[in-house]
Amino acid sequence: MEGLYHILDSKVSESLIEYEIQLTDEKHPIFQAHFPNNHLLPGFLHIDIASKLLDKELSKITKAKFLQAILPLDKILFIIEKKEQNYKIITKKDNKKCSEFIFVTR
Repeated sequence: MEGLYHILDSKVSESLIEYEIQLTDEKHPIFQAHFPNNHLLPGFLHIDIASKLLDKELSKITKAKFLQAILPLDKILFIIEKKEQNYKIITKKDNKKCSEFIFVTR
């Protein structure tokens, strides 16, 4: 996953953490594999990127919805709300929700 994205901005408040990232272009191996003629960020990578941004190891997913495709070069906002051992994460691009998931850390 190296080189897939870079962090543009981060904000931390009492109740939320936000990261804005920008994905690399379609030449990255992830996009070449998924799907060769219709490059999309795989759903599991929404979760994996959030885990890496938080520097937390994932224990389980309790809910996940993928609503809109994330494409090469997209700027994505990760909005993260912590609730005890759970994190509710919403991803957005162009102010539209792309995914929403809840995961539990170890």
